Amino acid sequence: MAMIQSNARVIRWAARLLSLGVLAFWGVMLIGHLVGDAGRPSRPLVWQDFSLLGGTLLALAGLALAWKWELGGALTTLGATAATAVINWRVLMFPGTLIPAAAILFLAAAISRRIPHSSTARGEPLV
Repeated sequence: MAMIQSNARVIRWAARLLSLGVLAFWGVMLIGHLVGDAGRPSRPLVWQDFSLLGGTLLALAGLALAWKWELGGALTTLGATAATAVINWRVLMFPGTLIPAAAILFLAAAISRRIPHSSTARGEPLV
C-alpha cells in the first residue's frame, strides 16, 4: 500500500510541476503580447483565431483547476485541447503537447486515488 501511495504522490507532483511550468510559460507569453506594440496582429483575426485562443485559455484554466480538483480539471483541459485540435491540429505539436501531458498525469493521479487498494479490500484502515 505504501508503494501505491508513493507512486500516486509522485504522479500528482509531476503533474503539478509540469502544469506550473506550462502555466508560467503561457502566462509570460500572453502578458507579453497584451503589453506594448508587439501584440499587434499581422493580419485581420478570424473566428478560428479567437476559438484557438479561447480553447487554449480554457485548457490552461483546467490545469489550474486540476490542482484542487484533479479529475474535473484534467477533463476540462483534455476537452478544450481536443476542441482546439479539431480547429487546428498543430496545437498538438511541441510545446503544445505539454498541456495534455500534464492533464493526463492529473487524470492518472485522480484515477489512482479512486482505485481500491488491496489493504482496503481486506478491511484494513487507510491511515
